[in-house]
Formats: sequence, structure tokens, C-alpha cells
Amino acid sequence: MASADDHRRRTTDLPAAATDYFAPELDALDSYLDTVPATIDAAAGDAAVGPIHALPWFYVADLTGWRGSTLARLLAAEAGAPCYELSAGAADALPALWSVVDESGRGPVVLHLELQGEGGRIVRTLREALRRDYTHTPDSWDEPVRGDPANLHVVFTDTNPSKRLSVPLPAATTPTTGAVLSYAPRWSMLPERPDGTTVLPDPPALHDREAELEQFLLAALAERGSDDARQQYVDNAVEILSITHSLIGKRDLLFDVSPRLALKYGALLEELSVGAATERLGRDVLGQVPQSPGSEGVRATLRDLLPE
Repeated sequence: MASADDHRRRTTDLPAAATDYFAPELDALDSYLDTVPATIDAAAGDAAVGPIHALPWFYVADLTGWRGSTLARLLAAEAGAPCYELSAGAADALPALWSVVDESGRGPVVLHLELQGEGGRIVRTLREALRRDYTHTPDSWDEPVRGDPANLHVVFTDTNPSKRLSVPLPAATTPTTGAVLSYAPRWSMLPERPDGTTVLPDPPALHDREAELEQFLLAALAERGSDDARQQYVDNAVEILSITHSLIGKRDLLFDVSPRLALKYGALLEELSVGAATERLGRDVLGQVPQSPGSEGVRATLRDLLPE
């Protein structure tokens, strides 16, 4: 069977700054992967909750998808594996998923999937594939599919973790305890079952997060613009993202504001002034703030940060 389409494959050639920024999370994931047996019996483990500590599936509470996507790409880089991203709404998502499952039979594969509800056809198909021990031939396919659960590392990203997931993963925790990663993606596994989950390191205090974010952005944008322009832009970006983190993140149980937008516009510093780059960043972040009566104060604060 052919591999998944190239347009679904994501580069794993990320700057060293990204690895440093996600070092605590990567350590937690690596510790878990060390417990994954070379061969997985889908029927093993507690029948009530599935094969505990036997499935390399991760759940990362997330705001925009950048966090989960970057972790997936870093994991793939460490394993020397390809990394794919699937859109749950794509018409050809299921055939692409079966291609990734099939590819896992030949070696490690990392798949990033941003959840859009409590289940969905891709998630249901993954659960069904696991139930069949990753041996299945979808309807109308001439070639057999044979994957290896131990090789298929699935990183689930959730943009609304406070209101999901009973299927197939437990709900996220509050920002004070970190994001739950589930290793037993079965509908019957409850969040209070500690043997089925582990926890990422607690998010740093806001001041420490600001310092980490500043160092990361400066390192990742090292070749962009002059030193003064880069520092000024990063200062502005950290302020905007920190306000979003503190005023929106904690309210919605989303603890990590994505630096993706800051990187996007920082990469244009050679073409844009600091003010123009800051304005584009601010307006993009502003556009992601929920349109509700309770968010107007947050929106006004962010608008005040934008250049005149």
C-alpha cells in the first residue's frame, strides 16, 4: 500500500530552540515510551479500561494546535520517523488514516490529529483498528492493511479540553495540574483512574513562562532582522501572549498560549517594521478571542497593545 500523501507529511527539521522549549514535555513522553512493549496485545490489560501502559497514544490540551503539532514533530525527529497530520473533516481522511496504520507495520510513525468533538470518524476508526489488532481490510480495498500498535504514536490535540473528552480519552485537568496524557484510549476509562494516565510537568508561573517564551523566540528568530528590532518585537510578542495566557487561558483551562503566531510574524522582520509585525500578531491573536460579553474587557486590553 502507498504511504500517506506528501501534503499530510510534516517536516521534523525543527530548530534546537524548539527542543529546548519542550524539554520537560519530551522527557515525560520519552519516559512513557520506554514502557511500551515491543509487541502489543490489544486484548491485554484490565478489560475495564483497555491495555494500560501499552498504547503510544497521547492527549495534549492545546489552544491552537501548535503545541501538539510541535510535540509530534519533535517525537518523530527523535525516533527518525515520518510525521503526518490529518484533518478530521477531510473527505479522504479515512483512506489516509489506513495508509498511516499500514505504514506503522514497517516502522515507527507519528500521527497528529486535532480533535473536533467527542469521537468522530477518525477516532472511531482508530479504536476499531486497535480492536482488530491493526489487522483489517477496509471495504473496497484490494490490498490488506497490517499495522503495529507499538509503532503508531498518535498525538491528539484538543482545542476545547474543558468540555471534552469522554470518548475515547479522559477530560483534561485544570491548568494547575498540567495536561493529562492518556495511554488507554477506551471509552470506559475514567479520569480518576490514575494507572491510565500520567501528567505533564505543571505549567510554570507566568513570570517564568514569559522568560522561557522570550528565550525561545529570540533563539528561533536569531537570523531575522537586527538585534534591536528582534528584541523589541519579542518584548511586544511576549506581552501580548502573556496577557492572553493569563486572561483567557486560565478561564478556559487552556494553559499554553501558542508561540506559533509570534514566530510567523517575527520571520517577516526583514520585510516589516517592528510596529507592523506587532500589529499583525496582535490582530491575529485578537481574532482568536471568543466573541462573548465576558471577553470584551480582554479584547479591549489587547487592542490597547496594538500600534497606532
